[in-house]
Amino acid sequence: MKTKTINFIFFSLCLFIIVGCNKDNINISTGIIGTVEYGQGDCMPSPDPKLREYTNYNGRIFFIVKEDLDNLGNGDYNKLKSNSISVKIKNGKLSAELPAGTYLIETEDVYMYSEENTIIIKSGEVIHKDFRFFKCTSYW
Repeated sequence: MKTKTINFIFFSLCLFIIVGCNKDNINISTGIIGTVEYGQGDCMPSPDPKLREYTNYNGRIFFIVKEDLDNLGNGDYNKLKSNSISVKIKNGKLSAELPAGTYLIETEDVYMYSEENTIIIKSGEVIHKDFRFFKCTSYW
């Protein structure tokens, strides 16, 4: 009887650790879930975006409040970015709890201000969106 109890406790503990450590099982109430891909290469002549190669991103991404960016004027963009919400992305998996608002999503080294990387988060909603960032390594 004692062995069965110990085995049951051991099995329950292992199951709890496995389920608790599963990063795909993240519960957020307001924010975003998705995949982030990253590529880099020559941008001149401009390659067809369909021919670019991407891999799952590993690094930090930033959620810059769009209103703050719009009102930045000649202010310090790098300071704005460093003071923004940021999360570490591993193997392209994005999951972030965010306050409601409109955000520009950026990687550490690619600035791309477009509708493709602008999101609107509403209170109590989790959006699902994937992102692709491409860093140009050379120009003409």
